[in-house]
Amino acid sequence: MGDKFKKLFSTKSIYEIEKNLFKKNISGFLLMMKAAYAAFNHLNINTKGEVIILCGKGNNGGDGYGLGALLAMVGREVKIYKVEDPTKIEAKTALELCHKLGIKIKKWSKSLENSDIYVDALLGAGINQSPREPYKTIIKHLLSKKKKGKIIIALDVPSGVDGTTGVAYNPSVIATTTITFLAMKKGLLTGDAVDHTGDLIFENIGVSQKKVIPEAILLNKSDCNFQILKPSSHKGTRGNVLILGGMKGMEGAGILSGISALRAGAGKVFWVTNTNKLNFPPELITVNPELKEIKKFLRMSKVCIVGPGLPIGFEELIINIWNFKIPLVLDAGGLRWLATSNFRERPYHLIGTPHAGEAKDLVGQRKLDRFETIRTIKSIYGGDWILKGPGTLIHESNQLWINNFKMPELGTAGSGDILAGLIAGVWSSGSKTPARSGVWLHTNLAKKAFIKKKHTYFSASDLLN
Repeated sequence: MGDKFKKLFSTKSIYEIEKNLFKKNISGFLLMMKAAYAAFNHLNINTKGEVIILCGKGNNGGDGYGLGALLAMVGREVKIYKVEDPTKIEAKTALELCHKLGIKIKKWSKSLENSDIYVDALLGAGINQSPREPYKTIIKHLLSKKKKGKIIIALDVPSGVDGTTGVAYNPSVIATTTITFLAMKKGLLTGDAVDHTGDLIFENIGVSQKKVIPEAILLNKSDCNFQILKPSSHKGTRGNVLILGGMKGMEGAGILSGISALRAGAGKVFWVTNTNKLNFPPELITVNPELKEIKKFLRMSKVCIVGPGLPIGFEELIINIWNFKIPLVLDAGGLRWLATSNFRERPYHLIGTPHAGEAKDLVGQRKLDRFETIRTIKSIYGGDWILKGPGTLIHESNQLWINNFKMPELGTAGSGDILAGLIAGVWSSGSKTPARSGVWLHTNLAKKAFIKKKHTYFSASDLLN
């Protein structure tokens, strides 16, 4: 159910969309009732039983009043709690409609009676701090009802969640379903928000956003570039990858990256490692971690990966690779080195792949939301960046992309090593979009692994089987 979306917006941009609509003499109350009707359709088709709607003072509360009116018109048992008197003309009009229909409006006190379904119409998408009272207490009541298995429907955003940044303040509603309207809020697809939205449904309520520039784009396969091999292609024409990583005790990281690079298009993989006690995968060509040797193989390679399974003690090798004219994928140990080094913008192409902890080190432990974090990293170090996690962010080609994918099973050792290998593999074979192509491939492999899994969870190597 719901409409498809591609463009992603901040709350500020959505206000601009609304202003443009008002300039065309489109009624704010009409938009509110369209949103209410979209929510009504969902509830009427997918739920049964009594509905309690909790309405705040803004237009989010107005959506709730409009929904209550529509449910009452078809005979659904509905009760509405008014937390504060509405302050917006549209919300006041929707409340008056409820009064005319004879719907009982209760003033919020201190308790929340039992119901089958609760609708969160408390706070809008623009919240940027922890909810104040009485909203704080009401949200805690809704969290308690959710734990008891009750259905919680959030209108536009779960209250307490910032629709722009994805930050969930304490407390925030955990919804069964979130129905968001007009334009997709970018924050709902990443960060804390993914734990709070439940099933996310977008309803554009008949509005296009042609005049307002989106802050991010939803990643699809069509946004990726994969080179098609010519019939005459061979290992010498497909591009080689060199990996500095997978050192003694952490060989698995190098192996996973290497095999991933081959699976993604690399012709050969040179693996720089200091171990000789393993039965190496026969496809990987091992190289001693000596500068003279590494330089020889760098000259034979199109892309280099630095970091998977790389402990401290290899700084001289990293610096030489950093200064070598070769596209570089920086992960794990490579990112830890960069965060503590004096190096900043690299003169040659760079893709960094930090998770949240590594990203925090790169920006100096500042408390930033995910969007600010990736922008700050790029401003400091240049290059293109992937901020891993649910709703992975990709900053590539001066554009921000969001991968609308969340799978906690990927939070396991080796998953990031595979991503680094996939990026390097598609890059070495000529992809013009290696960052987002690598992320898309990683997601696709994860989906296939989930379907085939034989255990409760899967390990990183399952992605390659």
